[in-house]
Amino acid sequence: MAYLFSILIFFLFLLPIPVSAYNNNTTPSGGITALSYILVDRDTFEIISGRDYHRPLPPASTTKVMTTIVALETLTGSETIVPDRGVLRIPRTKLNLVPGKRYRADDLIKGAMIESANDAAYALATFIGGTEADFALMMNNKAREIGAKNSNFKNASGLYVPDQYTTCYDLALIFRYALSNERFREIVTTRYFLFKEGKKSIRYQNHNRFLFCFEPAIGGKTGYTRVSRHSYVGAFEKNNRTYILAILGSEDKWGDAVEILRVLYDRLPSDREMRLAKASSIVLSSYKEKKIRKIKNKPQTTQKKKIKAKKTIRKPTRTR
Repeated sequence: MAYLFSILIFFLFLLPIPVSAYNNNTTPSGGITALSYILVDRDTFEIISGRDYHRPLPPASTTKVMTTIVALETLTGSETIVPDRGVLRIPRTKLNLVPGKRYRADDLIKGAMIESANDAAYALATFIGGTEADFALMMNNKAREIGAKNSNFKNASGLYVPDQYTTCYDLALIFRYALSNERFREIVTTRYFLFKEGKKSIRYQNHNRFLFCFEPAIGGKTGYTRVSRHSYVGAFEKNNRTYILAILGSEDKWGDAVEILRVLYDRLPSDREMRLAKASSIVLSSYKEKKIRKIKNKPQTTQKKKIKAKKTIRKPTRTR
């Protein structure tokens, strides 16, 4: 009897195991590395595709969508914001804000969304909420109002802290709500943002690569920390309908996004096109004419030197 039982067990191990046994809610499959994702119709919120989209995960800089919603609904954009010394402790990516210096609220909102500037998000939060913790309470209240009940925000930037999380389902709800705001839609579709700082201006490029290589793309927000891994939320158009894609816990957000979008589109960007669309920044510096001091015992007809405006281009190293 024992012999027959052993033979039976042996043949059971030879039988193929259904694929679904491996495709549980925590194991990526089908070439998609993301722990969680969802693709939905914006109007009906019908789920086109998804995996484990109610799973709470760290949101990284996709948090700034909620930060921007609260800022846009609280401020006119013309306010003057003076950051405190807390901006110096904020990790990159940054606009390198200077404590005590005056900045226009609209520039900080654009910096937070387009450049994903953590110091801009912090400055907005402390200006609106008094403290970043109090601003986070405003974010959570707004999330509940929208219907994002499985999210908890603890800062305005998305920098990793314990117990800060959202779900792909909530993230799609939040982005759908944000798109109803005309100012948000204008910002999220902006490819380049010019930030003036003293005598220099810095042109930042939007981190959403789809804006530069995929015509159906409306706009989106990227995110990354070492703990959170890559995240993304964005909107796309097809046949006069809008679709929202949210991704969390990805090793390759662009590869995952392209793979997920295949259910909607026949023509999608290649790996090379996505690489070429990588964000960069350009620093433009201009210098005024220098005055040459009069030298004693010299005729006072010394001619001023004319110095042309210089254009300096550099690509600063950033952590994204």
